[in-house]
Amino acid sequence: MIRLNEDQRRLWKLAWPAIMGNISQTLLNLVDMMMVGQLGALALAAVGLGGQVSWFMMPIMAAVATGTLALVARFVGAKDDANATLALEQSLYLAFLLGIPVMFFGWFLGDDILRIMGAKPDVVALGYEYIKVIFAFYPIRFAGFTAFAALRGAGDTRTPMKLGILMNIINAVFDYLLIFGKLGFPELGPVGAAWASGLGITTSFLIGLYLLWSGRLVLRFRPSWSFHLDMAKRILRVGVPTMVERGIFSFYNLLYMSIVTRFGTLALAAHQIGLRVESIAYMPAFGFNVATSALVGQGLGEGNPEKAERTVYEALKMVGLFMSVMAVILIVFPRYLVMPFINPSDPNYSEVMRLASIYLIIVGISEVPLGWLFVLGGALRGAGDTKTPMYITATSKLLFRIVPAYLLGFGFTIGPIHFEGLGVIAAWIAMSLETFTTAALFWWAFKRGKWKYVKV
Repeated sequence: MIRLNEDQRRLWKLAWPAIMGNISQTLLNLVDMMMVGQLGALALAAVGLGGQVSWFMMPIMAAVATGTLALVARFVGAKDDANATLALEQSLYLAFLLGIPVMFFGWFLGDDILRIMGAKPDVVALGYEYIKVIFAFYPIRFAGFTAFAALRGAGDTRTPMKLGILMNIINAVFDYLLIFGKLGFPELGPVGAAWASGLGITTSFLIGLYLLWSGRLVLRFRPSWSFHLDMAKRILRVGVPTMVERGIFSFYNLLYMSIVTRFGTLALAAHQIGLRVESIAYMPAFGFNVATSALVGQGLGEGNPEKAERTVYEALKMVGLFMSVMAVILIVFPRYLVMPFINPSDPNYSEVMRLASIYLIIVGISEVPLGWLFVLGGALRGAGDTKTPMYITATSKLLFRIVPAYLLGFGFTIGPIHFEGLGVIAAWIAMSLETFTTAALFWWAFKRGKWKYVKV
């Protein structure tokens, strides 16, 4: 029997609900892709690329959520319940209002973004229909994500887990009903997956809001229906660097996806399948990211930076063990992980299977440093040091992912030196290597120790 010390128990108490909640979300994404995959490679590529465009908007949501988690954790650590409650209220207003322009962005520019990414006309047409529905729910999605962040900062990861599982069950049921037109519902194809997602998000948010309003949770939503500018500024002061960081990452991801897309629809389909499978593998890392962020913020709120630092070292050990197991699974069993996403009758079955399997082997090599990156990034952001991750992301993603992916993928000629290019596989190798460099830079930033003295 494994015996955990006090710090490890505190970490695990917060980490496992976050892991389970996000596994349920990731399983839902996998179910989406499995169902859509039955419609063929075109539908798979359109929904996958539409989902990528959707996630490009996450930096705005992260600005409020990150600032909220850091402040709520500090207030809870200092036993300042009044300010913790105020931070929750102001964050919900900010998140909902910021979601409105994002909604309009998707409605009016979604198809242009797909074209910029290099999608072919048939992928653009189908992907844009998917995007318009997904973006309609963004104000509610932003508010719900922020409420979950506040609860996690206060040390409650179980409520977000339960609401997340409920959301995913609703989503999965309506996936089946709306994609294939079962039980009298309209057959909407890939667009049905977007409506199912929106219904799940809305239901989960409304129930969560009721629980916060009723006072049954560790935090309570007590609406004053007014903006407290000072608190809103504090949330954004911590969160905006994260928005910039995620914005840079999203821009780089747009460039990266445009590189992958230009290798063809089959390469894109394989990439989307690989992403979905890998998203299960890094769920332990996400759980420890959440736990580390909350506990570091609370430790600093208590005036005990040594306790916060000790928590991070324990988290690195634990996540390293989990991610080692995930790495072995990805490297040893890639074909079995890919099989559920491809229809054997699809004429492109063999090639998509081959490419997606190669993807999983390549990323499997970097799963452990990916886990460390999650923990160290969570520690810095939980402390309120959101500028350092911003600088690291701006540098590492460009120099070690985008540039090598382009040069090694398409080839280059410099004087007498001519390199033919390795295709999409080179892009995947660059992504895996960049994980190592980013993790090393986060470790350097953590060891400097400046995060211990950040004021929020």
